[in-house]
Amino acid sequence: MSLCLNTRSIKERLDDLEIAREELIKQGRDIVNLCRNIVTKTVLSEEAEELVKQLKQQFNKLLSSIYQYPELLYANIFYNIAIEYVEAIQLYYITKEHRVLPPDEINVHPVPYLLGLIEVIGELKRLSLEFVRKNRFDDAYSLLEVAENLFNCLSSFSYPDALLPGFRRKLDIYRKVIDDWKKFLLDMESRRKLIQKLDALLKDVKTN
Repeated sequence: MSLCLNTRSIKERLDDLEIAREELIKQGRDIVNLCRNIVTKTVLSEEAEELVKQLKQQFNKLLSSIYQYPELLYANIFYNIAIEYVEAIQLYYITKEHRVLPPDEINVHPVPYLLGLIEVIGELKRLSLEFVRKNRFDDAYSLLEVAENLFNCLSSFSYPDALLPGFRRKLDIYRKVIDDWKKFLLDMESRRKLIQKLDALLKDVKTN
């Protein structure tokens, strides 16, 4: 019995897949850099609206280019890009418009959506500490409240690592982040009030 395997169609498919993967890596690198730029600007309270528009365009372009390749669409390499995208987009909209965008609005699968959303908590803390540095304690506490609400919402997703890889570990990490954050703000607030009392006391002494 003679067996003959037509390898042409297989090779064509794999060649196309290899080209698409290389393009994914190239575009993904640009998207991740743009995401990190947006996060930095948002934490520093700098304008990032145009960068956010650019990011959405680039991500949707990338998504369209690999949509016919499920091997890439559901691969870790794309998920990692999508996680960075979600983190940057959500941080921007939470701080600028006080809302969280749903997965369908930003064209992201639920898995990288949740993994990216939980990372926002760390960036909210960074922004909160910037507010403390500027003596904007009300704003700092407001972000803590947002982070706690976000964490409570995310805690309802109790799925195994096979479905949400690393998500439960991230929940444990960010629970401690929030606890430490809260203690830090309380400590800084107490110090500020003490300094204010001492300043007032010194003024009284000088006037008398």
